[in-house]
Amino acid sequence: MADYLFVPQTVLDKWSDKGRVEVDGHVLTLVKEKKSFQLTPAVRFLKMEAGTDDKKLLQKVKTLDALKQMGAEHYGESVILAESAYQVQEGFLADANALRRAAGVAQDARPAEKKGAPAAAQKAQGEKEGEQDLLAQFLLENL
Repeated sequence: MADYLFVPQTVLDKWSDKGRVEVDGHVLTLVKEKKSFQLTPAVRFLKMEAGTDDKKLLQKVKTLDALKQMGAEHYGESVILAESAYQVQEGFLADANALRRAAGVAQDARPAEKKGAPAAAQKAQGEKEGEQDLLAQFLLENL
């Protein structure tokens, strides 16, 4: 299962104001590197406004799709689920595995070649990992 990092909308706005990134819908583009990444819209549950936290959502992050599946109503910085109202922080999810690799937390030793994988597939995987490392480095330097 993938591991994700929550990036608040306010942080993306600051980066955008400084000219470091461009955000178009759910696509983040690193301006200097001219690389784009798909982000997943999400919210982080900050505090209760009314009711009780029966679903244990406080301090958790949920995607907007997950909110719909739960039957929750999301509007701006609020989410209502059944009889409970939450204050939330809007933002996006980014792949945290790339962050770990860039920070050297993940194992440095990777097999030079994946057995049984065609050369084209290995090259595509390598390019994808390189892009993730680029995003990770950017996030590490700017968070």
